[in-house]
Amino acid sequence: MTLFDEHNLKKNALTLFSITLVFCFIGSHLRVPAEFSLFWPVNALIAGLIVRQPFLHRPSSYLVMLAAMIFNDTLFSGWAFAAVTINIANLLFTLVVVCMLIRPSQSSAAGNQIFDAMRIFPACLLGAAACATWGAWAQGMDFNARFAVAWADWFSEQISTSLMLLPVMLIRSLRTVTPRQLLTPATLLPLIAVLLSLCGGALIGGAGSLTFPLPALIWCAIALPMPVTSVVILLTGITEIVLVSHGVMNIQGNDALLPIGHLTSARLGVATVALSPLLVAASMDAIRQLNQRLALRANIDVLTQQLSRSGLYEHLKQTPFSVQRHIGVIMLDIDYFKTVNDNFGHDAGDSVLEEVGRRIQRVATQQQIICRFGGEEFVIVVFDAAPEPLYQLAESVRQALAREKFWIKGNSVTVTASMGLAWDNARHEREWPEMINRLISAADKHLYSAKRNGRNQVAPIPATSANDVA
Repeated sequence: MTLFDEHNLKKNALTLFSITLVFCFIGSHLRVPAEFSLFWPVNALIAGLIVRQPFLHRPSSYLVMLAAMIFNDTLFSGWAFAAVTINIANLLFTLVVVCMLIRPSQSSAAGNQIFDAMRIFPACLLGAAACATWGAWAQGMDFNARFAVAWADWFSEQISTSLMLLPVMLIRSLRTVTPRQLLTPATLLPLIAVLLSLCGGALIGGAGSLTFPLPALIWCAIALPMPVTSVVILLTGITEIVLVSHGVMNIQGNDALLPIGHLTSARLGVATVALSPLLVAASMDAIRQLNQRLALRANIDVLTQQLSRSGLYEHLKQTPFSVQRHIGVIMLDIDYFKTVNDNFGHDAGDSVLEEVGRRIQRVATQQQIICRFGGEEFVIVVFDAAPEPLYQLAESVRQALAREKFWIKGNSVTVTASMGLAWDNARHEREWPEMINRLISAADKHLYSAKRNGRNQVAPIPATSANDVA
């Protein structure tokens, strides 16, 4: 189910109004005595939704949000004019955050992950400052100590909630994380460390107790995927604020300089603690994505989009080894390929290699592994292959190349290939890469036999060789 539709303004307005109303209601009922709401998630939530759905970034969306807030306060809090003036503060926060984040978020490249994560902090900082300034003024306070305390209450709640909630909303979905990634000792241990550090902070107390989970959160940022880390940061921050508000975690300090509440102090501490693991998680996420791209580039031949030589061996390493399993190798070399390069240029040679890769792919099945082994050589690895079907596959590939001419720079050119075969049974003392090396060496010898005998043929014919490499 999609919440928003770019071309359905009425649906968008109704959905936005409903979401705002529900979370305003939740926030209103999380108020604690002599404090603002324990959490006011609606501002960061709506900001995240608009950043994720840029078509919502229009004046009507913000007016709908403001109307839902005023309706909630009028209905459940009994406010009148104050509901309008105070909720403008919430609108300011959302508007500032969206304006600062909406452009960078539209680029999801791995190299921008750290940059985008770093932009969340200044966006939340400025949004919280604008919200706090208007909110404290809307409460009718002059610029004195009482204004500073009210400003600190507004600011601390907005920046702590937004720094915990926005990363969860803006980072890749949790659906990209599989349960298998989480149910391992390497991922469970940092989560256990976070729980233990929270218990330690509650038992020991003091202002420093808020920072107890920081090393464990950084461990999570290093060991866990970024979506999971952002959720852990959110839950840790919520837990600390709840513990402080109920007096379980005592962070008593000297309030002689500025008489701010302990909950305000806790929120500022939680916001500071949340920032470091967020940046570490963004850095690790960018590194993981970069490594995946480098691995893909190393394992996939860019020209033909088939496996490279290193990609073939990586694929084989991930294939379970089973004794006595049949395996066959076809080694293919394009005939007179140097002539193509000399007569038409290397770009024409590249186009021939691309087309050869495509034609092999059309003949082979998904279970058969195709690799550009190097230069104009290709290798096809076939599991559970008897000699006769292996030969038939090689013949089908040979005919697919020779039967239809190649179009090279306006010229119709016949391209053929010579092929060598090798097959054997798996043995218990070997692994697939080692065995494939041995078979490739044997197939290479037969390939050159096919070249010497006139090219455009497959060698050996199975009837003349029952076990080629025994």
